Amino acid sequence: MSFSGMRIGLVGPVPPPAGGMANQTLQLCELLLAGGACVELVALNRPLPPMLERVRGLRALCRLLPYMLRLWRAAPRVDLFHIMANSGWSWHVYAAPAIWIARLRGVRVIVNYRGGEADRFLLRQRLLVMPTMRLADALIVPSVYLARVFGRRGCQPHVVPNIIDLKRFSPCRRAQPAAPTLLVARNLEPIYDNACALRALALVRQACPGTTMVVAGEGAERAALEKLARELEVLESVHFTGRLDNAAMAALYRCADIVINPSLADNMPVSVLEALACGVPVVSTNVGGIPDLLEHDVSAVLVAPGDPIALAHAVIRLVHDRPRADALRAAGLELAARFDWNRVGPLLEAQYRRVLARGRRDFYGSLVAGLLFPLQELCKRHRSVALRREMERSQWASLPQLRQIQLERLCALAQHAHAHVPYYRRLFARAGFDPHNIESLLDLRRLPVLRKDDLRTHAGSFKSDVAPPLARSNTGGSSGEPLVFFIGKERVAHDVAAKWRATRWWDVDIGEREVVVWGSPIELAAQDRMRQMRDRLLRTTLIPAFDMSSAKLDKYVARIRKLRPAMLFGYPSSLSLIARHAGARRVPLDDLGIRVAFVTSERLYDDQRALIGKAFGCAVANGYGGRDAGFIAHECPAGGMHVTAEDIIVEILGPGGQPLPDGESGEIVVTHLATRDYPFIRYATGDVGALGRTPCPCGRTLPLLERIEGRSTDFLHAQDGTVMHGLALIYILRDLPQVRAFKIVQESVALTRVVVVAMPALGATLRARIESGFKARLGAGVTVLIDEVGAIAPDPSGKFRYVVSHVKLS
Repeated sequence: MSFSGMRIGLVGPVPPPAGGMANQTLQLCELLLAGGACVELVALNRPLPPMLERVRGLRALCRLLPYMLRLWRAAPRVDLFHIMANSGWSWHVYAAPAIWIARLRGVRVIVNYRGGEADRFLLRQRLLVMPTMRLADALIVPSVYLARVFGRRGCQPHVVPNIIDLKRFSPCRRAQPAAPTLLVARNLEPIYDNACALRALALVRQACPGTTMVVAGEGAERAALEKLARELEVLESVHFTGRLDNAAMAALYRCADIVINPSLADNMPVSVLEALACGVPVVSTNVGGIPDLLEHDVSAVLVAPGDPIALAHAVIRLVHDRPRADALRAAGLELAARFDWNRVGPLLEAQYRRVLARGRRDFYGSLVAGLLFPLQELCKRHRSVALRREMERSQWASLPQLRQIQLERLCALAQHAHAHVPYYRRLFARAGFDPHNIESLLDLRRLPVLRKDDLRTHAGSFKSDVAPPLARSNTGGSSGEPLVFFIGKERVAHDVAAKWRATRWWDVDIGEREVVVWGSPIELAAQDRMRQMRDRLLRTTLIPAFDMSSAKLDKYVARIRKLRPAMLFGYPSSLSLIARHAGARRVPLDDLGIRVAFVTSERLYDDQRALIGKAFGCAVANGYGGRDAGFIAHECPAGGMHVTAEDIIVEILGPGGQPLPDGESGEIVVTHLATRDYPFIRYATGDVGALGRTPCPCGRTLPLLERIEGRSTDFLHAQDGTVMHGLALIYILRDLPQVRAFKIVQESVALTRVVVVAMPALGATLRARIESGFKARLGAGVTVLIDEVGAIAPDPSGKFRYVVSHVKLS
């Protein structure tokens, strides 16, 4: 992590007075400076004479003009403005002017939006806020809650959590007191409902006499709260501290036994994180982003807002149940560790570098994405544009909402298949499956798995009898005989929309320059004049993946340098080969402004990801799918492999066809919900993987594939029956510096062939080393044949597979 050389204009409030956003701004400024950045701090709350400070509207007006002048003068001295933003008048008076000034001065803008009232604020003032928000180069938010709030409104938010100073806010051992001390660390404003905490205190004292409460904060409600405490007869047990600085707050947390957060609206309250970091159990309302941050009865106790009885009962239970309080304390400390600068800093650095590296979207790129490509899709009668917009909303929907979408579409698909597809009409009758009685997604399990052999045998009977003319398609045959099938416009439109959505996750769009490394000679021969013209209009350049000779690689590297694309798309093996060749020729590719390399159709190995990312100076985004199975999943910038859940139902099955729990690897079986013309229901992809167990930090609710381990033919079989992934043998060859390329083919349990390109030749010693390494894993009786060749051709599809096993998984 290094911010060296970056010139950052940091815009936000600073203490005094101390507060969540002010503390975060000042802390971030200090950390960026320590990381080597040049930071110009533009404070939006400079002190005024006391008389002006007391008049709210006049105070803002007196600050506004000097603030805007400081922004204007700072702009030429910075590379980007990092603007701390909030809801209400703070947005209109401070954040919006900063965005407009930055754009007028040609400076990059990152908006760092905070505040639990964002949903309500945007609902009321969307037309005023969103046009200005879209002028920013990036939107970062501290929580998945806010990511969903903005995502549902068409934004592409990135989550960068709040920062907690774990040196200052740290736990200390404290003897259990006779009566507990409760702490409320929110400002005295109606939104934080401190009155509910006081009413809960009165109830707690009935069960735990001697309980006291510290209220740390300042605000307009103080007099009313003191009056309420007097009426509840707890005033002598409550200490109002007023506003405190960070050092005093840290000491206060350590003296507390339980922290209460009674807020009516919230996002990711820093006070709660600080309490967790100090090892104090937390009882909080379950509003806004709190349920995304805290897990009930694991890292905190969550109760409904505005309910002092529930709040009091939660506190009393913790007071009397010491083991439960200790468990919450331990989980809270573990959670707080995620907000340390060493973990948050790299996320922020990545956002800075991404924004600084990207070129301004040119007029032609906007024309393609906004007009030419939608016009093409309209002419093809594809609903891709509308579908992509729907998907960009539904990716933030709740899991129950996503499942309901899947269930409704599954019912429609199954009923259509029953009425119009001969194969499924017969299948449903044999299985006793009534598509009109589907009640849940689990009903799919009543149907058998669809295998490639079923499609080959009954190809004609899969067509819907009301389908329009369909396009013939086939798989590349990289794992055996190609599979021929047919697809309709509905399927194409949905796959295009899903891919388009995933592309936009990475801040690139259709119409920006793209180099595609793809295709077999057969595919390239299909590039007629219309397709070539379309590619030129869309600024897509195709490089054939099947021809990777040294002379061709020189031309490809030169072409990429000349084109300076925003994105790459291709097989991992092909992009790795180009990257390695450029490195050997000492031709730099990391200065071209490439923002992302999309890879698919092969397993992406860790060393390939590292090589591609380093050589091209960009992120690497993995995609998973196929011509037969559709666009199944794609990686987001947070690292999650998101399933296209609106279109695809993914099941993971064990050897006997039984469903496996999340996290366990098995056969990947998919149902594509946009295939009425030629249905794929419970289709076995031939791949092995596992569903994810935890949500993605990006905030999207689309389910995750935790692992994609490759095709079943990527797994090798030892003589003792052990099944292992090809990596077990790949690393034996990859560790040898002489080996330039290789391919492992397991012909049978008794015979494995190794094809190697080596410079210089292997020699007897290395051949013996390879043979002994393979036998150590596959069995001493295995015959290992090593064949040295000058080059290894890719498969006819243009792909390259390091391992192929002809031994079937049992």
